[in-house]
Amino acid sequence: MKKISLYLYLFFIFIYCGQLNAINTFKYSDNEISQEFCQNLLDEINFPTFPYELKEPFKVFVELQIEDISKIDGKNLDFESFITLWMDWKDPRVVEVLKKLQVYEDTKTPTWLCDFPANAIWGEEKKLFNPTIEIFNRKSKTNNQIETIDWVDIFSNGTIETRSRDNAKFKAANFDFRRFPFDSQIISFELWSEFPSTIVALQSYEPAMSEHKKELYNFNKKDGIVIPGWNLIDVNYGAYSLSLPFFSKKWRTTSEEGKSDTYPYQGFIVELQVERISNYYIFKIFLPILLILIISWSVFWIHPKQIEAKVNITIVALLTLIAYNLIMDQEIPKLDYITFMDAFIFITYLFTAGATILCVYSYYRYIKYRRKVNLVDYYSKFLGPIFYVISIAFCVGIFF
Repeated sequence: MKKISLYLYLFFIFIYCGQLNAINTFKYSDNEISQEFCQNLLDEINFPTFPYELKEPFKVFVELQIEDISKIDGKNLDFESFITLWMDWKDPRVVEVLKKLQVYEDTKTPTWLCDFPANAIWGEEKKLFNPTIEIFNRKSKTNNQIETIDWVDIFSNGTIETRSRDNAKFKAANFDFRRFPFDSQIISFELWSEFPSTIVALQSYEPAMSEHKKELYNFNKKDGIVIPGWNLIDVNYGAYSLSLPFFSKKWRTTSEEGKSDTYPYQGFIVELQVERISNYYIFKIFLPILLILIISWSVFWIHPKQIEAKVNITIVALLTLIAYNLIMDQEIPKLDYITFMDAFIFITYLFTAGATILCVYSYYRYIKYRRKVNLVDYYSKFLGPIFYVISIAFCVGIFF
């Protein structure tokens, strides 16, 4: 009986010690984090953002999720898009706080601890360092910074994760319209931090701490992005660096005083290769223009003495071509080079104007020689289409 009592006593001691250990290690699942703990964590991370000495730059992992591209405006050289920017980085001071609270985990798949509204972290009293990622080619009246940070998450390995959402216009200055309307273009998002690479080192996204996010979001898959009037061909990522001749003094650390005012900056670029859907232009522009040209050529089947009718047809055809040309001017900006559409309409101009000139010359020969068969009309019926096709084929060879 005494042995049984001893065993029961040892058993209860073992259970009690296990519970103490569980309390001390403070392991939480996603649904067990208390508001009290999160408030304590928020109070503990109340430390200055800058200036202080860094042993190494903050490694900030970024991922740009393209939710939607509603419009690509070739006339104004920009495009409208709704995007989400994810950022993850580790702050060694947060790691020390988590160790103090006995919730730190040295793992690549940490436990989610708390989320906070952005104004609680970066309000009037800033509690954490903010990498301040900007989009260099964002069109804005004030700055290039993404406007809204929804929330800030903290994980058990000291990782800080944020999500920023933005719906704005972005510059697309590198459009090449030479093959318009059978052109393909590159639109891009150029991301960089307002801090030099000695403070913030941007890196490709590492979603180790966010398995839940990988399940909820399918980042930048070609099949998931629909662009009106365009087909998405490919999505590419790249890095770039630049040196800027300014560096805000409020972010200087003691070791950087007296150094050069030119600092290296690091950025990422997300490029989307898009191809214009040309069916609209084929059926609304090219085919009507060809029909207008055919009608203008029909004058060679009309008797030379009907000069007024022949000239009226060709003049109306020319005016219609001018109207189409004005429509095309609304699609693209004023350029210092010729596009395929320009060449196509210009060649059609020449052949339509040529038909007008030949009509007048045919009437002149008819009046002068009074021949039943007018050779000008006879040869124009067949040579005109042949030379037109040769000219368009030559044009295609130049542009494509």
